[in-house]
Amino acid sequence: MRLMTWHGGDKFTLDQVPDPEARPGRVVVKVDTIGVCGTDVHITQGLFPSTPPKVLGHEGSGVIVDVGEGVDKSRIGDRVVMNTTSHCGVCSACTTWSESRCENADQTSGMFAEYATAPSQAAVKIPDSLDLEQAALSEPASCCLSGAEMIRIDDSGIGVVIGGGIMGLFTLAFLKRRGVERMIMSEPVASRREMATQFGADLLHDPAGGDLTEFIKDHNGGYGANVAVEAVGFPKLVAKCVEVVRPRGQVLMIGVNPEGAALPVDMYDLHYREITLRGAFGRGDVFARTPAVIDTLNLDEVISGRYELQDVPQAIVDSGEGKGVKFVIKPYG
Repeated sequence: MRLMTWHGGDKFTLDQVPDPEARPGRVVVKVDTIGVCGTDVHITQGLFPSTPPKVLGHEGSGVIVDVGEGVDKSRIGDRVVMNTTSHCGVCSACTTWSESRCENADQTSGMFAEYATAPSQAAVKIPDSLDLEQAALSEPASCCLSGAEMIRIDDSGIGVVIGGGIMGLFTLAFLKRRGVERMIMSEPVASRREMATQFGADLLHDPAGGDLTEFIKDHNGGYGANVAVEAVGFPKLVAKCVEVVRPRGQVLMIGVNPEGAALPVDMYDLHYREITLRGAFGRGDVFARTPAVIDTLNLDEVISGRYELQDVPQAIVDSGEGKGVKFVIKPYG
């Protein structure tokens, strides 16, 4: 099979290796679609820790073509999305934190490849009504769903998301469904702002057209937002989220900030106004139910571009430049 190996920086090679065998407890998946994640971009830019050489790609869907010992053969033919790890359900991380941080996790292989192998538990069957290409959005959607479920919904209120990429869109949709009455999308790219309306945005803000803090107050009786989400991964925008929320407001960090970045906020203000600041990283405990959740969303036109396996490097560059909402890799064209 073919796979794309990352060697550090922007260096990749398209390699030919033997097809994988199904080891005990695992399945082999013929990969249909892999999403290009912001984490893939950050890894190649040196902003997220990772050690080459390795096969990147962790947002994959496909069809099970082989199973190892201990896995029911009836799973062959299942249309699945692949979680990046399995979980034991009994370790300290699983019981007190998140099954996505399991201390005994077994890993799924990198998915920028024609085939991937995964723990059987991590290969989640998708609804018949969900196509494989859209199903590949399950991994980023699960991170957003997990984050949205961390937010306390005390009253309907108003929420704002800064950043109209796929993470911002999903988080907006899930907060709206959880009961936030009105949602604002703040995004400089007009096409992304417009797409936010199909995910439930009630108000659209162009940063070039005026200050977000005043925009929120103008639409909320002079008060700040109940919840603000940073979905870009830029420390100054986290600080902006702190600024725009009302006293006892909540700030959710969905975007992945560079390792070592400092938070440029007035700590007195954070303390005095009793702001809650939460990080949300990873799939939490929601991955298995995410495909059914996104099957209820309007995902038309979310995928901005499709690339063949040999074009992974270009797809990562285009994603990093924000040329669309979501780019995917199609190993078989």
